[in-house]
Amino acid sequence: MRTLTNDYTDCRLIKLDASEHGSPIVVAQEGCAPDDMVPIPKLFYLQRDGLWIDEIARSTRPDSEAGDVIFESAGEAIKLLSSLFGKAHVRKVHVTDADIEAYISRMKSIGSPEAAYRDFLARYRRAKGRK
Repeated sequence: MRTLTNDYTDCRLIKLDASEHGSPIVVAQEGCAPDDMVPIPKLFYLQRDGLWIDEIARSTRPDSEAGDVIFESAGEAIKLLSSLFGKAHVRKVHVTDADIEAYISRMKSIGSPEAAYRDFLARYRRAKGRK
């Protein structure tokens, strides 16, 4: 498995609602955190501050903080990516076994990656008071 990088060619830009024109996006990358003693592949999202956060750790944060990983346009995300150099840095968030179980349970109930992204966008919009 590859180590997480700041190289835009290793990233995917994902529309949170593929059916919505102008849908916000997230920047995602699969890999192992550069400082992990035991390399475990995870899905990471790029935050607006240039740090990466793994998907399960991000899921433990309040919905109001989802804006940390949501970009309104591809241009906005590319601009940030093009400013990142060197080793990728990961936001450290303590995750418990209960957090992991809750995440797995929620993902099982959602059904598909597309539905999970739409759910993520809906929860973010509710937290921000938007539909």
